[in-house]
Amino acid sequence: MSKHRISPAKESRQDTIQNTPAQTGAALPRSEDVYEPITLQQRFLRAAVALTTAYLCAMFFGHPLIFTSFYFNITETKQAYFLIVSGLYLLLLLFARIALPPDFGVTRPHVPLHPAALFLFAFYVVSVTGSLISRYRSEAFFGENNRYQGLLTLFCYACLVFVLSRQKINLRWPERAFLLGACIVSLLGVLNHFALDPFGFYNNLREMDRGRFLSTIGNADFYASYIGMAFAVSFGYFLHASGKRKQLLSTLILALVCFGTLVAGSDSAALGLIAVAALLPLLLFTDADALRKMPLGWGVFFLCAFFFGLLSNKLKSATYLSSFVTILYRPAVSLCLSLCSVLLWFALKFAKSERIARAKKPYAITLLSALLFGALALVLLNTILADLPLGRLERYLRFSESWGTDRGKIWAFVLRVYEQLPPIQKLFGASSGGLFHADSIKPIFSDAALDTAHNEYLQYLVTNGALGLACYLATIFLALRAGFRRSKREPMYRGLTLAVVAYLAQAAVNIAQPMTTPILFVFIGVLISREQEPDPPAISISHSCSIH
Repeated sequence: MSKHRISPAKESRQDTIQNTPAQTGAALPRSEDVYEPITLQQRFLRAAVALTTAYLCAMFFGHPLIFTSFYFNITETKQAYFLIVSGLYLLLLLFARIALPPDFGVTRPHVPLHPAALFLFAFYVVSVTGSLISRYRSEAFFGENNRYQGLLTLFCYACLVFVLSRQKINLRWPERAFLLGACIVSLLGVLNHFALDPFGFYNNLREMDRGRFLSTIGNADFYASYIGMAFAVSFGYFLHASGKRKQLLSTLILALVCFGTLVAGSDSAALGLIAVAALLPLLLFTDADALRKMPLGWGVFFLCAFFFGLLSNKLKSATYLSSFVTILYRPAVSLCLSLCSVLLWFALKFAKSERIARAKKPYAITLLSALLFGALALVLLNTILADLPLGRLERYLRFSESWGTDRGKIWAFVLRVYEQLPPIQKLFGASSGGLFHADSIKPIFSDAALDTAHNEYLQYLVTNGALGLACYLATIFLALRAGFRRSKREPMYRGLTLAVVAYLAQAAVNIAQPMTTPILFVFIGVLISREQEPDPPAISISHSCSIH
């Protein structure tokens, strides 16, 4: 038997095989980490992930909490924070791309442009066109008379959604940052409601304004807009939390955000909750375990409402409560709903997973039928059945100029303004300050100027035109479709998808502003981001090397 000398290259290769972590008991690295050098493209991707995670944490945690001069410049403060943090993120990402260019001669995978990002850019282009043909071009850039939703902000939204759609995002830390910020906002909201002001927000505020300002958000309507999203994300975390410690933590977070939701002095928060309650099961029918936990989450909410009612009877209230909450926190209502939640949980506990999955289509049909029936009922109650007495429901189901704190009067005025626009402006909009200047000619209120329609969809119709509204709705639809599909595989995305749904529901009676609207567009970018590839299977080395 002859022996052959082994070359140094083969010796090195043999040593590598013989000393693999599989034989030493250590974790086995990926083959490309062992034998292939890290390329510039891989370094850029790692830098992009780190920058994106840092940006999302800064937005989700810092944006709701930032303030400088209490409530007196809070709109400008949050607008500046959003623009600075977002601009810095985009610039750093650009510098990383310049410093780490694509590897020469290496083909990069093609990443198609997501249609939602494309429609949002179209929305911006339509807005620019409408501003150019408007007589108020000078104020279209910053949007001072449109709660700062001008061309600068819209451009930032479009760039953010485009960039986020190209990233692979790990939501672990961003979700934690959002939940921490939501807990602080909720805690401050509850303290403010019970006349406790640890930071001195109310010191120089007029007495008439103190009842409708909460936490670090400000106006009760803006607070309700944020807290609806916070409730959705915290509920989503409650559903996907695993392990006893995480389950306990998720329950405490959900309870605190529930208390924060109850003190929202705007009925728009109720719209967000109803939308979440209606659409949440559609995300869970393919996950029987999460669906079984859902009634427990609602049970936590109703129990919080019960204890909130007890506290409200003992402690002084300094801010307004919505009509929805004043009914909900009554013991007869909250305890009854808590009992129903327990019974539903008990019924689902013994239901088979296959049977739960089959219920998705009947539930969707029932939900759609209920929406159509509700729309028909509203039309009949305001036409043929206009004389039918409705009691306390009159203020909600009967439309008039005083409906929704004069929103009926505002919406009628907005529709008249749109009807009087030239045809080209009906398509491209009257620009950012169009509604403000239309109101200045013949004000509908003697004590306040009207700069928004108090309905985001009507506002976009006037300021951005029919084309702009269509592009915005297309962006939202495509983002939600991506969120619903992705939630089946990645449970963390359920809360974000529901947060967008909650925002869209309350937007029917609310306005776009720097407090919560930027977070909506960040959510949209995350929902349409690139999906993470599954980890490659472990490599086992079972062969042995012998020398003859």
